[in-house]
Amino acid sequence: MEASFQSFKRHGKIWAEYFGLFLGDTGSGDSISFWKERWTEGGTLKSQYPGLCELEKSKNAAVLDRVKVTSDVMTLIFNWVRQPETQQELSDVQKLSEELFKTAWGDGGDRWGWELDGSGTFSVKSLKCTLQAARFSDLGNDFRWNNWNPIKVNFLAWRVSLDRLPTLAALAHRNVITCQTSCNLCGQFDEDVEHLFVSCEMAQEVWNFVSQWCKISSIYAFRVKDLLGWHKHIRGTEKWRKLVYAIMQVSIWVIWRCRNGRVFNGKQANLEHLTAEIKHLSFLWVGNRSSLKEISWEEWCNFDVSRKCL
Repeated sequence: MEASFQSFKRHGKIWAEYFGLFLGDTGSGDSISFWKERWTEGGTLKSQYPGLCELEKSKNAAVLDRVKVTSDVMTLIFNWVRQPETQQELSDVQKLSEELFKTAWGDGGDRWGWELDGSGTFSVKSLKCTLQAARFSDLGNDFRWNNWNPIKVNFLAWRVSLDRLPTLAALAHRNVITCQTSCNLCGQFDEDVEHLFVSCEMAQEVWNFVSQWCKISSIYAFRVKDLLGWHKHIRGTEKWRKLVYAIMQVSIWVIWRCRNGRVFNGKQANLEHLTAEIKHLSFLWVGNRSSLKEISWEEWCNFDVSRKCL
């Protein structure tokens, strides 16, 4: 754990932002900074008592330099530039002393605990989850990222949820194009996000296929938001819902690719090709990015994966 902590510290920017997730457990106190590192519950002492830290002569002093514990008797040893004299400084000294006298002191060497894991041990997985949550915490709506799919697939689904795709209706609304705006897949209605992914005949066929293949209830949606939240309402474990959500994101990706192929290359939309691509891409991405790595192609085609998701 100590090696992981020291390695983490060396990555300057990351350390500066996430070091507060480590909590020092003082033993000898010789390797933990008294002011700059977090070894009390309230955060670093520098952040709690900035005025006292300014009075400190040696701001890199270790805990051992400022706190002596002998036979369960604690002695505080400060080295001030000048003695605390203002009412605020004296009050802070009193609070700091009371906090330190309540602190539990261990034996042996100093240790570091990682708060994002119940075991207290640092793990890349827990840090990754925290970084992803911070990165995608404000996406403009309640869109949920799915790390079983590539970023490009999630990004497309997110743009769909915000109605930020360059559909023909959207381009016409911005005066980018003046030609026809009817859907290139069905030719019946204007091509906007809601039509392309929800009400278009081709899209409805795709969702009918997904519901039958995944063995879930029929997918009836009135808005794109309904599609992106459909997985929340199906029965099963969290892993099962995440799997269905990943497949629905892939389906949105495939529909958009089909639309682009039709618009830019004149390719005909073929439902059989679409469903085959959904199976292939979801098998490739989910199989390599999730914990469901032992599923065979035959099991995937039959969607015999429930035992892997329990």
